[in-house]
Amino acid sequence: MGQGSQENMTREEMAEYLSNYRYGRRLLGMNKYERDFFDSNYSKALDAEDEALVKAKMFEIKMFVTSLPPDERKLFLYYYYIKGETVEKCGELLGVSRRTAYRMKNRALDYAAAKYKKFTRRAVE
Repeated sequence: MGQGSQENMTREEMAEYLSNYRYGRRLLGMNKYERDFFDSNYSKALDAEDEALVKAKMFEIKMFVTSLPPDERKLFLYYYYIKGETVEKCGELLGVSRRTAYRMKNRALDYAAAKYKKFTRRAVE
């Protein structure tokens, strides 16, 4: 991520990192559609190596989110970034108002950003 070893990620950096899961899901879906419905001569679908890289990044992100301690913030991150639900739907699932759901999103991102350094240190060991 380009972060120094001494500082935590910002909320915005964490949101971008977690958004890569949603992006990967869309990319893989489009890739499958292209393989299934377009002529192989025309298709610009990802090759197996690129697809493996996308899946590896998605696996890393999912592993990070699921490694967080049990907490409403973890549930929010899981349903929003991994399952692809809207903020409003996450709020409904967690039994909170729409406004509280948006505040929860910010708190969850701050929480995840603080925990990410520990996760990456543990992954290296």
